[in-house]
Amino acid sequence: MSADRWLARPRRVADPRLRLVCVPHVGGGGATFNAWADLLPDDVELCTVRFPGRENRLGEPLVDDPLVLLDRLRAALTQVFDRPFVLLGHCSGSVIAFELARRLRAAGDPTPAGLVLSSAEAPGLRPTTHLHRLERDALLRRVVDFGGMAAAVLDDPDLMALFERIIRADYRVVETVRYGDELPLDVPITVIGGRRDEFVSASAMAAWSAQTTREFAFHLIDAGHFVLHDAGPLVGSLVRNPVVAR
Repeated sequence: MSADRWLARPRRVADPRLRLVCVPHVGGGGATFNAWADLLPDDVELCTVRFPGRENRLGEPLVDDPLVLLDRLRAALTQVFDRPFVLLGHCSGSVIAFELARRLRAAGDPTPAGLVLSSAEAPGLRPTTHLHRLERDALLRRVVDFGGMAAAVLDDPDLMALFERIIRADYRVVETVRYGDELPLDVPITVIGGRRDEFVSASAMAAWSAQTTREFAFHLIDAGHFVLHDAGPLVGSLVRNPVVAR
């Protein structure tokens, strides 16, 4: 499978200073981040991860093995290694972005110029869950409650069947991925959280500070758990920051 299938570029930049590579949450697709394209500096290229089994990859098998997913995603990132890049993840996408950064370090690949994580607990504080084993209604209701899926999906049997497969596979990845102790990254980390988040506490997000030997910043914005709709202007300012973008 071509690496180009894994990364969409909603707005291409001819000579980017920096690339922002965004990893979606459970059940989400790369299009989740498209609204940010006009909020970024002109010299920052937006790249969004497209996982198999959704968007224009609906005909491809889902991947529910975290090791396989991370290996394939790491291979896909080789196309952005010619420029500095920032990895950004939301919620469960933060788990993937963080583990991907550690995997890049272990392989001797270029590592991110910065890591931006949102609405996720730091390693060691993430609760043990088995959401991928829930029956369909409870599984989909959980994602709706998180804000990651429209409630109208619950009224459409065909959409429920489609999203059940995707969400179950995604949860299996983030609930079985190794998310344990390693040396901190030599990468600046920025965490974004919602003041009204009912699922992840501010202290659990602030604990990401232990995962970097570099600069750490924590921003709380006036939002709930699903901060993406409100975080665009902040993300735009972050990638202008020379500390994050080196």
